[in-house]
Amino acid sequence: MQKSAVPVLISSVLTWALLLVCSRALIIGLSLDPWMFTFLQMGSGGLFFIVISRGAEVGVSALWRLDTWLIGIFRIGTAALYMAALIHVDVLQAGFFGSIGVPMSALAVCLLFHRQPTRLELLGHIPLVAGSVTTAFGFDGSLENPALFLLALSQVCVLSASLFAERHPHMMALAPRTRLRLTGIVLLLTAIGFAVWRILQSAAGLAGDADVAELMRPELWAAGLGLGITLRGLATYLGLRAAAVAGTHNYLAAALALPIVGAVLECVIATYGYGAWPNIGLLQVAAGVLIVSGGIVVIYARKRAGKMATQAT
Repeated sequence: MQKSAVPVLISSVLTWALLLVCSRALIIGLSLDPWMFTFLQMGSGGLFFIVISRGAEVGVSALWRLDTWLIGIFRIGTAALYMAALIHVDVLQAGFFGSIGVPMSALAVCLLFHRQPTRLELLGHIPLVAGSVTTAFGFDGSLENPALFLLALSQVCVLSASLFAERHPHMMALAPRTRLRLTGIVLLLTAIGFAVWRILQSAAGLAGDADVAELMRPELWAAGLGLGITLRGLATYLGLRAAAVAGTHNYLAAALALPIVGAVLECVIATYGYGAWPNIGLLQVAAGVLIVSGGIVVIYARKRAGKMATQAT
């Protein structure tokens, strides 16, 4: 993990938490269509980053790379599956269950790159799995809730997109404009795929047809374009960059703080009357304690292993 990784990881978690909280507050407060709102965010954020990265060495060549398309495809899957899961669970439950992504990333890194976790790290994964299972039992219908499968598959997409971003040469480039251009291209691909996914769902009768009146609402465009330009592009950039400089497994470990930071921000926004208070019960508290304790152990174990490896060389 590079020395510059810690500020990027912290910035990524804070930006994503702020984006999710603001998005939820606007969707609830203005009764916005979540799919249209997200599409406008992705599209405007992507176009904005492409415009401000003019002069970058990379251009359409990024579109000829298979890994660019795979990042876009997996991010489409992440967004679509996560949105579908939020029909059945709330944001906090989805975030806590997402901690299963850290043990999944450790397993993937071990199988793909032969990086075996230390015994101490393995001990940290136990409460993470326990926290995810505890959260799942709190779903409506418990383990029969469709969100269980949707969120698990979403985490597979998150992991896959991060692994490809970690090794994408344009995201590892020294020139910031090159990284911004790749982020813009990925966001545009995701937005297009997101729209196609919605059209296919409507054609199959799995989702309602797009409401033209809803699409013409000025508040939808103002909120979507505003958050897309200010937060969506930045959050996506920082997430891809964090995977590149810190490694996928460290990025997902840092993301464990996302639901907790998000809950705190939701409380702040609700205090001023701009959003709903998070629904936190005893089960969520128990899951949160398990996840935080497991995350601390995993992060400490990885930092300790990295320090020992440096001393050995």
